[in-house]
Amino acid sequence: MLLRSVFAKQVRDLRWPTFWVSLGMGGMTGYFALLFPTYSKLFDLNDMLAKMGPAAKLLGASMGDASTLVGFLHIELFSMILPALMVAFTAGMASGFTAGEESRGTIDVLLSFPISRRRLILEKTLALVLGCTAAAVVVWILAMAGAAVSASALPADHLAAALVMLVLLGLAFGALALAISVATGNRGAAIGVAVALMVAMYLVDGLATVVDGLGVVRPLSLFRYYMGNDPLRNGLSLADAAVLGAVAAVFLVASVVLFERRDLAV
Repeated sequence: MLLRSVFAKQVRDLRWPTFWVSLGMGGMTGYFALLFPTYSKLFDLNDMLAKMGPAAKLLGASMGDASTLVGFLHIELFSMILPALMVAFTAGMASGFTAGEESRGTIDVLLSFPISRRRLILEKTLALVLGCTAAAVVVWILAMAGAAVSASALPADHLAAALVMLVLLGLAFGALALAISVATGNRGAAIGVAVALMVAMYLVDGLATVVDGLGVVRPLSLFRYYMGNDPLRNGLSLADAAVLGAVAAVFLVASVVLFERRDLAV
């Protein structure tokens, strides 16, 4: 069977990873939205964060009132858990676009079809964008459903804005993993570097509000743009979205250039 559409094949290959990450992210968000009134009655969330002191900054506690669903979701999910899941998904999938084929010894067969290397990278990436978008839509639906059942205020447009930023953050790290895997052929290294850099950037962004010296390097952290404007509360920042989009685009272009120039001995 001839490979007629890289995009269609990649969508098919991503269907189950996308399903599981969508279910995990959406299920958690809907669960927290549904049970938020119970949590807020049992615990004084703001008091708990105040007792944590500076350590609470790493949980995104600087983002306002934790006794509202918006603040609660930011601290519990959007500050770290959802970004970690999204980055793990994008880095894990993108790193296998070419390196996975190399490790399986099928890259020569793939490139024997009348498909340019550029098209191969771009269509696989487009399928990943579709997968991330599908996951974000599932999160939005389940979160809004949970908020509706629990009668908790959750602005639909602001939630959508936060999810747009989540997708862009994931794609930025995914494009980084893709560039590394294309350059080295090592999928493990690509995932490891992307995840390690994500953790480092998260810590820098959180600690910069406590440690004055880190303020200088904070603009280098993608988390500064991901939640710096607090989209759950204030809506989408086009400037911050543009930064994340630009980072993803730069690494994607680098991936295309590196893949076209690399000698794969096919």
